[in-house]
Amino acid sequence: MHGVTAKDTTTRATRALPCAPTGRGTPLLWTSAAVIGCLVLSAGRRPASGLALDLPYRLLVRAFGRGRVARYEDIDFPPALTHEPTRRFLRETGLPENAFPLATDDDGIPLPTLAEHYGHGVPAGHLVRLGRLPDGSDVVVDGPTGTVLTWHPCDASLRPLTPDVSTLVFTLWLLRRAAAPEAVAGFEPT
Repeated sequence: MHGVTAKDTTTRATRALPCAPTGRGTPLLWTSAAVIGCLVLSAGRRPASGLALDLPYRLLVRAFGRGRVARYEDIDFPPALTHEPTRRFLRETGLPENAFPLATDDDGIPLPTLAEHYGHGVPAGHLVRLGRLPDGSDVVVDGPTGTVLTWHPCDASLRPLTPDVSTLVFTLWLLRRAAAPEAVAGFEPT
């Protein structure tokens, strides 16, 4: 028998699990990202976009508001961001601005690399910064592969967060939906 086996899928899903930050409790973003990453990998289907999920712009607008979803133009992308599916997603679908727990603070540069954001001494020119988490970690995308990672300035280690930017945005959308009053009450408004 040829093809992907259950063992292959389990191995890929386990490697994609984010390493939760140490300290008290595991933040909800890490738990949600781990579950979504496993579900996406176990499904084994890749849409034509080349990312794990195809999310429409209007889904984000409904959840976060029209003025709260940033879509980028080619001029906004640093040369380090060469992963075309990630570029297309950020151009066509976008990234929610300040969608808890991800805070976007562009400081005048829409998508800086870590080296541009922190200045000298950060040898991570291929990592593009998407925002910051409450624990002080930066959420970054690996420019060549599109993998979403976290990086903390204190220990300078990279930790996998989600397989790609589509699963990061879906996690933010899911957390937003879970916090909505109608989700908490268990019904949809009419």
